[in-house]
Amino acid sequence: MKTVTGRVNCSEPISLSKAATLLSGFVSSENGASRDVSAYLRRASGAFAELKSIHREIKSKLRSNKKRKSDGERKSKKKRKSKENDA
Repeated sequence: MKTVTGRVNCSEPISLSKAATLLSGFVSSENGASRDVSAYLRRASGAFAELKSIHREIKSKLRSNKKRKSDGERKSKKKRKSKENDA
């Protein structure tokens, strides 16, 4: 088995999207990894990509729920104002 060496370039957190992109780029490049390691990296990259799409889906649903909620609040405020004006 080959010895792997390396160093930390940056220890700042990055987004899931950026991590998925970096891992995908590493997997698609010729990195000299064994077949087993390459298979592991491909599976990990696929999992990151799937997690990224799930996060996008969740964010999209949260945004649409917030929009519906704010639209409902506007309508109820308009109803209250019209009732106040009628009185």
